[in-house]
Amino acid sequence: MIRANRRITIDEVAEELGISHERAQNIIHDILRYRKVSARWVPRQLTSTHQEQRMAVSLEHLVRYREDGNDFLFRIVTGDET
Repeated sequence: MIRANRRITIDEVAEELGISHERAQNIIHDILRYRKVSARWVPRQLTSTHQEQRMAVSLEHLVRYREDGNDFLFRIVTGDET
């Protein structure tokens, strides 16, 4: 259903399947592991290697924050590729 229409909403899935919104959300997010990006459902594609890299970078940031405090936060630059 989601593969056929990536713009379908959780409410539409729930109604079509005759289940609650919460159950549809659980199936889509936790079981099928899809997430909404720019109003479309896309599968989560982080490999275990990517997850480990994110964890390592996060831990590095925590160490730097403990050392430099808010000064570290002011040096962070972020971006959004969506």
